[in-house]
Amino acid sequence: MKGRKPSPEKVVPLRRGGETRSLDERAADEAAARKPFNLTADEAALWDEIAPELAKLGRLKAIFVHAVHEYVAALARLRAYRAELREDGETYEVKGRNGDQQKSVPAVAQYNESWRQWRALAAELGLTPASERGLGGAVRDLFDDPADEFLG
Repeated sequence: MKGRKPSPEKVVPLRRGGETRSLDERAADEAAARKPFNLTADEAALWDEIAPELAKLGRLKAIFVHAVHEYVAALARLRAYRAELREDGETYEVKGRNGDQQKSVPAVAQYNESWRQWRALAAELGLTPASERGLGGAVRDLFDDPADEFLG
């Protein structure tokens, strides 16, 4: 085709079967429908932020809900530990027979473990640049895949 290529912001994807809702609306509905009932307030806020984006990418399937729940829980723990460490500090001083020593507070170890869990879950869900590249064809393009209606 001759001429300039259209910018992605101006391209409007065709809707199937008279669908009038936007991708954002459908993703929000899917995230709300799959939201676990036993989330804390912090986890629920994170779910409302993260789950619609995962639904847009096609990574909020019913079998992945538990993994996303654990991802959200780990992120909520990370934020809580970070706030605690910011308030109380990361170290304390001990005087002993070997002189003055700096020790880490227990929340530092808890923070590090939660960070490892969060990082592993982020990689599993394809939420890091490296893991997203590894997904290859699973990453959605600007338009929906026409085969979706046949695959469920």
